[in-house]
Amino acid sequence: MKTAVTDRAQTIAEDLRRLIAAGKWRAGEQLPAETELASLYRASRPTLRSALDLLQAEGLVEKFHGRGNFVRRPGDRTVYDSARHTSDRPTSPGSALRVSIEVRQAKASAGVASLLQIRAGSPLTEYEYVSSAGISVRSVARLYVPHRVAKLGRPETPLSPWGDNVRELLSAAGVHVASSVERVTSRLPSAKERELFRSPAPVLVVERTSRDVTGQVVEWALLLLPGDRAEALFTTRTHVENREEAG
Repeated sequence: MKTAVTDRAQTIAEDLRRLIAAGKWRAGEQLPAETELASLYRASRPTLRSALDLLQAEGLVEKFHGRGNFVRRPGDRTVYDSARHTSDRPTSPGSALRVSIEVRQAKASAGVASLLQIRAGSPLTEYEYVSSAGISVRSVARLYVPHRVAKLGRPETPLSPWGDNVRELLSAAGVHVASSVERVTSRLPSAKERELFRSPAPVLVVERTSRDVTGQVVEWALLLLPGDRAEALFTTRTHVENREEAG
């Protein structure tokens, strides 16, 4: 059941949405300070923030810590492609994806060990990729490869947001991925993820399990994408297409 505070937040959000559509604030421009907006709408700060949360979840507004709320540039989305291609359609110079990586030698937790079908505590290599555009984090990818499959190092090739470089390392080590299963779900962000992505929007979660020809799990990956600035694309190739390419 809706409360008066919820109704008020939705009313404020609708008015801000209307003003943005009318060009009161253009893409990339900063909204008035929250205290100013709260005074303008004669609302409490929590109610005003709830209204802004609604606009952030829609991808209309983006909040930057210490700077304020800004109108998001339209069409600024990152695409996860199951065919291992990425696409970023920046709307301004300097917004292309930047990817950083951390590589750790660790021991498998019980949860990760179960997914990799190895014993808890078994040694593995963990990769964490973080992609950003400007100061906006677009995705986080964590990949795990058991040492019993291959003991891998740091990739030297240009980094992919989705950890495609790990596939190259596996191939160089003589390990070939024969199949991958990707499971996609959506959930609300944790407090840490909400802070990282600066958005209350649901998070797209892609769990990827890769196997070799024997059925052994050679890589498990967890990809996190903010739902208001990312999308997932999955392509199915038919037998007809495969025969045409072969023939």
